[in-house]
Order: sequence, then C-alpha cells, then structure tokens
Amino acid sequence: MSMKFDIDKFDGSRDFGIWRRKVKALLSQQKILKAIEGPEKLPDSLTVEQKDDMLEMALGTIILNLSDNVLREINDEKTACDVWKKLESLYLTKSLTNKIYLKERLFGFKMDASKGLGKNLDDFKKMTIELANAGENEKLSDENEAIILLNSLPDSFKDVKAAIKYGRSSLSLEECISALKSKELELKIEKKDNGENLFVRGRQPVKNHNNNSNNKIKGRSKTPNYRSQSRNRNGSRKCYFCGKEGHIKKILL
Repeated sequence: MSMKFDIDKFDGSRDFGIWRRKVKALLSQQKILKAIEGPEKLPDSLTVEQKDDMLEMALGTIILNLSDNVLREINDEKTACDVWKKLESLYLTKSLTNKIYLKERLFGFKMDASKGLGKNLDDFKKMTIELANAGENEKLSDENEAIILLNSLPDSFKDVKAAIKYGRSSLSLEECISALKSKELELKIEKKDNGENLFVRGRQPVKNHNNNSNNKIKGRSKTPNYRSQSRNRNGSRKCYFCGKEGHIKKILL
C-alpha cells in the first residue's frame, strides 16, 4: 500500500532547510534517498536497470516539489545528485556575510508582544536552524540558545526569567520553553479572572448600564412637568388641577 505525502513546493522564499528535510524524508520513505548522493552510492546488488529507475524516481520527486521559478535555476542539471547540489549551493548560503547577518539577527532577537508565545518560539527556532545550516561549526549549544531566548523575553515574563536564571545550576532550552509555556497559561488565567471579578465586585457590564440609563430617561419623559404647564404663553397662571385661568388652588403638603 503506497502512502502519499504532500509537501509545499519550494519557491525560493521559504525555509530551504525545512523543505530539504521533508524531501529527504520522502525519498527515504520511497527507499531512494541514496540516489541524491550519486549512482556510485547505490548498492552493488542492484541491477543497472534498478539503479536507473531509482535515479529517475529521485529526480522526478525533487522536481515535482519545486516551483517553476526554482526549476529554471536548475534547468541544466540532469541527475538527482546534481540538482540537489545545485539547490544547496543556491539556498544554503555559507558565506561569511550571511553568517554575520544570521548571528546579528539571532543575537538581537526580541519577542514581539503582539504575537503569541508559540509564534515567537517558532520564529526563534527558525533562526537557530538557519544559522546551523550555514556551516558545520555554526550550531549553537543548547545552553546558549536558552540564554538568547531568555534575553528576548518581554517584561511580562521577568519573574520567570529571574527564577530560571538564579534558581538552578544548569540551563536547557527545553526547560526554559516549558517554564515559559506555564507562565503564558498563568497569564491567560489571570486575565480571565480579572474579567470575572467585575461581576464579583458588583459592577455591571456597560450594556446593562446603558439600558438602566435609558430606562431612567424614559421614566422622566413620562413624569408630568407641572411647572411648564402652570403658565401659558401670555404669562397668566393656570390652576394646577382644573387647568383654567384666573384662580390658583394651592397644593397643601
């Protein structure tokens, strides 16, 4: 039974490191991963025809997962191995300038308060992977990644930052992320509780307040305005009870 895996086509703007890993997993599932290393890497037990089939299948798999603009870049390459090497040379830049740029961006990373913790962590992980792909010796240690992440935290996480910094003898990225997720959950619960406390303290929602105000206004409009009715346009007084002019009967309180 064959299994189908959908991979977003690489268009040159996405994360090449992630795309490359997905395609390698797909080639491995098809048992043709060795084909991208060249014909000489295929098992000697295979016939020439079997090797050709594997090489052809690997080339087709890679091409079908590339967008048209990237295909034009590797149009002259004829084998899966050559296409793979060309893609790495184009999109796994290992120049000194690129390394400096990646490090500056990672070391200066600050979490965006308008995004959730999950999105910020995803952005951070993407930068660490891109730096690791820039060279064999560029991957940061787990502790250094954790330190950079702690330095990127907003003020709302300052208490958990202090607890992590001073409350342990070692530091790992996994423990750091776990603590941050727990803190985020605590902040969400706090926010929810603060909203509910408005009712505990006896405050009414704005909508109800407006309704009460409207009722009061309507109530006033129905109350007879005796003062306005006690005089006509000529200034003569009218009786408060019968409404006729010429006499006024006082109201005894």
